[in-house]
Amino acid sequence: MTYNKAYRVKLIEVIFLLLVVTGLLQYVDVVAQWQTAVLTNSRLLWFSAGGILLLSILLSAIWQYFDKKVNLHEWFQTIIIFFVAHQIANFGVSKIMQIQFQLPQSVLERPVGELNGYWMTWTYFGYSPTFTIILGSLQIVGSVLLLFKKTRLLATFILLPMMINVCFMEHFYQISPLAYFNALHYTAVLFFILLQYYEGLLHLLFSYKEYFYFDKKTLLLSLARLIVIGGAFWHIFWLNKNDRQAKELIGVWQVDAITMQNRSVIPENGTEGNAWSRIYFEQNNSCLFKFDSEKFNDSKDWHGHYETEPKQRRATIVFRRNNQADSLKLSYQVSGNNLTLSGVYQRAPLVMKLSRLK
Repeated sequence: MTYNKAYRVKLIEVIFLLLVVTGLLQYVDVVAQWQTAVLTNSRLLWFSAGGILLLSILLSAIWQYFDKKVNLHEWFQTIIIFFVAHQIANFGVSKIMQIQFQLPQSVLERPVGELNGYWMTWTYFGYSPTFTIILGSLQIVGSVLLLFKKTRLLATFILLPMMINVCFMEHFYQISPLAYFNALHYTAVLFFILLQYYEGLLHLLFSYKEYFYFDKKTLLLSLARLIVIGGAFWHIFWLNKNDRQAKELIGVWQVDAITMQNRSVIPENGTEGNAWSRIYFEQNNSCLFKFDSEKFNDSKDWHGHYETEPKQRRATIVFRRNNQADSLKLSYQVSGNNLTLSGVYQRAPLVMKLSRLK
């Protein structure tokens, strides 16, 4: 059993050492491009992973066979940990020096809906330089603490949540195959460090023993626990109940024609005129009546909140403009991608013809 455990540790360390070599080779552009090509080709990826695993098994078996009194574990683990500390510190320094999360002007001028996961993430994190500096500082502090045995566990507690979050973002936002591979590698090393403190952590986390008795106190506590979690679901369900009404209204509508006080108005798309050009009905019951179809103008556009009566096909819209409330009651009729709104605004009859954009 001891022999098998010692071999498993050697195997893991050899795999990480080979990944360290892989990471160091990324400093050569040609090799980095080749690694990216491998990561984006499933067949090459499985072939490379199998090759690394077979080589690791061979090298760890040789190490196990010729194992002597020299403590190679300490040397190998130091190399692995120092490499990961250096790489994470790179991320931190690039944030503090305002290199990471910097956006090209061509990206900043694109609509948010056109951005891919990579630029969406960069836009979000690059919005606040202060947040970026704090995040980078934590990565540097964690990297420094990782270099010393006494503070290595503390460093893992600081860095591991951040790296797990990075892995999720790399995966779900499809930022970069090579960056995703590196993030998984560094996260795995942090988990490996955590396993070195396995027994102490188990004692720390589970040393407190709680005994359960089926009495009045236990039942009340169980009910309280149910209310705490179940109440959250009920609260959000209650807040969201209006969102299930009039789903057919939700979307972006282009105003094709407006008739008000028996006068017909055709909005001028792309110009900031005096007629609404687009109307947005959002899922959270907010709405926006926009004048210029190409630009948003918060000081001029009308922001509001709407409530619907689906059976009567009526909608009540309340606007907030210049710190004053203004309401608009309308009847609506949806036919395919066309919407007709009719009602009275400021004692004048109002009819709008709209067509769905999204």
